[in-house]
Amino acid sequence: MKYLLALLFLIFGLNSVEAQTKRALIVGIGAYPSESGWCKIHGDNDVPLISTALIHKGFITNNIRCLTNENATKKNIIKSLNQLIKQAKINDFLYIHVSTHGQQIVDVDGDEADGLDESIIPFDAYKTFVKGQYEGKNHLIDDELNRYLTSLREKIGKSGSLLVVIDACHSGDATRGTGSEMDTVVVRGTADVFQAGMKKNFVPRPEKPLDWVVISASQSYQNNWEFLHNGEYFGSLSYAINLTLNDLSGKENFLDLFNDIKKKREEMNVARYPQKPMIEGGNYYQNQKAF
Repeated sequence: MKYLLALLFLIFGLNSVEAQTKRALIVGIGAYPSESGWCKIHGDNDVPLISTALIHKGFITNNIRCLTNENATKKNIIKSLNQLIKQAKINDFLYIHVSTHGQQIVDVDGDEADGLDESIIPFDAYKTFVKGQYEGKNHLIDDELNRYLTSLREKIGKSGSLLVVIDACHSGDATRGTGSEMDTVVVRGTADVFQAGMKKNFVPRPEKPLDWVVISASQSYQNNWEFLHNGEYFGSLSYAINLTLNDLSGKENFLDLFNDIKKKREEMNVARYPQKPMIEGGNYYQNQKAF
């Protein structure tokens, strides 16, 4: 009888441990429509860079969804997030990477101390508010994105891993110089705040750590300069992540990963750029095993 119970316990224990599937969504935009007001960047160059690095870390091609340029509309990004929510299982590893312009937008909910939300700029988002024409419907605001991330966390459970990488700036002015190749500067984002209404009075809310890990290329008020390598531009954060993933031993947690990214940026000689990458997330999640 005791052998039967032991066998049943072993079978139950094996079945209760869910296999982990690695899934990813990568969004990269380089050329926006001319009428949108956004200048050219090179977020689309980051997409093959990141997808190749993820495959090296055990992701399979069929589980990596890539959206570039005209395919990276807000509708398609939301559709892909919903697909990810539908597919996600308990204990999965989910990676979301965004290389686009970024813009601050007037916070009409009153939950931001500085009166501004941050937003990701899909292909079909315009730079300037024009009443009756474009009032911000295609901006992907952080509050909205967080709702999808919350749903993903619910699907994968506390044992699952959810890493979000944002290689955009939230307030930097997107400009391209006209000097020599070394002087040419490409910056993702704009200092122009999108005026989508009047901000409400700030209502203090308790700070709550995120239930996922976010690694951002810059602080909410900083420029995000691109990295020029062999005549091509990349996000400096994306390029550093590509180098870092290739060197991981398999023992690092997400905080270790972030520290390794900073070291790679120093080796790339981009630590001098006027941007400071940051990591956010609860301590439990930052200490989860990375990849």
